[in-house]
Amino acid sequence: MQHLRLDGPPEVWWHHNSAAVAEHLGRDGAVVIDGDGLCQDVATFQRLAAAACGPLAKDNPEHASIDDDPTGTINSPTPFSRTRKLLWHNENTFARLWPRRIIFGCQEIGDGGQTPTVDMTAVYARLGSAAREVLATGVTYVRRLGMDLGLDWREIYRTTDPTVVERACEREGTTWRWDEHGGILTTEQRRPAVILDPATGRPSLTAQILHWHPRALDQDVHDALRLLYEPHEFPKGCRRGDGGPIPDAVIDELVEICTDLEEVVPWKPDRAIVVDNLRRSHARDPYSGVRRLLVAAGDPVDCTELARP
Repeated sequence: MQHLRLDGPPEVWWHHNSAAVAEHLGRDGAVVIDGDGLCQDVATFQRLAAAACGPLAKDNPEHASIDDDPTGTINSPTPFSRTRKLLWHNENTFARLWPRRIIFGCQEIGDGGQTPTVDMTAVYARLGSAAREVLATGVTYVRRLGMDLGLDWREIYRTTDPTVVERACEREGTTWRWDEHGGILTTEQRRPAVILDPATGRPSLTAQILHWHPRALDQDVHDALRLLYEPHEFPKGCRRGDGGPIPDAVIDELVEICTDLEEVVPWKPDRAIVVDNLRRSHARDPYSGVRRLLVAAGDPVDCTELARP
């Protein structure tokens, strides 16, 4: 990845360097930007994020907003156990609107906690024919909201009115059903898994399968869930786009390839990384100590409008 230096106000710097950033993103799928005070001052980071990734997503219920960002566009990373690896995923690709670009910024880093990225066009090129056949059908993401574990539908949809939730599902192209007591909401979202990368024209596995499939869980987590639920009752799951199961062997193959191909740019304070979310997935390594990162996503695209192989 190319490393650039921010040496002025973000808007001015972007005016002079946006073409270079676009070139590097088209070639590598990511670019690194370092600058004194870039991430320590949230307002400065927000201005760069708005220039690089705007229009930015606002008030994302899947992430916690930063307290000192009045715009509601700068978030903290997804809460996840610091002792485990958060596996590779393309942000928000279970939804209908996908962010084209994401920017991460480092305020403070402890031991570990790096953000590996993987070129998903390279991952697709390594996949065997059996896995490609499965993924050609797309992915159906299944979520159960309102259980004892996981998120609550009231939190995700920011309402207590089921009618408002159902209208939101309709807009997203999401099917839904309530349990007999009306407390647990099950949603299913069928999305593409493989698209043609707009920058290169190559097939890209752009998805969140390793966040949703039970095979990707650490074994102790999976075993603990099995004590409480049947696999089809887990808070999250995913199937083929045509409704069939995604074999465990496909998940194992994806994990093996991503492990082999992941790239790491070490974090340091005031370093930012802009990522092409349609091409590169990202992960998070385990860590100890303090880890403070900023995240913003934007430039949304309707996934139904993306070209596919």
